[in-house]
Amino acid sequence: MLPGHYVCTSCGTKFPFEFYRAIYYLGSGEIGDHVPDEELLAVPLRPAWCKDCGRVCPVEDIAPLRTFEAAYAAVRSGLSFDYPFSSKYGDPADHRREVAVYLRWRMGRRRAARALCCGGSNFQFMDVPTPLFKHAECEFGVIEPVEVIPGPGVWRPGISGPANTRLYSAEGDLIGRITWLHLTEHQRTWSVEKLSYPAATGE
Repeated sequence: MLPGHYVCTSCGTKFPFEFYRAIYYLGSGEIGDHVPDEELLAVPLRPAWCKDCGRVCPVEDIAPLRTFEAAYAAVRSGLSFDYPFSSKYGDPADHRREVAVYLRWRMGRRRAARALCCGGSNFQFMDVPTPLFKHAECEFGVIEPVEVIPGPGVWRPGISGPANTRLYSAEGDLIGRITWLHLTEHQRTWSVEKLSYPAATGE
């Protein structure tokens, strides 16, 4: 889960995230104008400081396999769980299907978590109970999270405007950007623009 942004407690410098949502593509076909909704999976995210990019960045939150197995056991027993998403909201039948997809994805995942701004692994998580995160350019400041409560809105990604959500392979490679949603009687599909990490990933 990502906070709204980070801020220096002394100088007030704001450290925003470039994006707050990312999606895995689990399909085997070529991405293009009609990627089915069922081949997409939300990326669990944690906030981190990317040392290569010099900024806050969403990083894949990849828990041990046993955590996914515990969520699958919980959803099958009608119990609550908080990872890889919260069971507080939504339909239990949908939860069961989605947790099963997460479990299959985790069983096949080989790479360690990656910073999704550049694909690198040179980062420091910012949501752990460690010493304060010092703002290097400020003598007294530390960087702390700021929670932002979203107000009511009618924004519908892909309909009101392009969703512009980053799309990643199952191994965390940046492969595209989801833009427009296409609705038919039986299926939801997305247009995807191809995209990739910069040539140098810092790894």
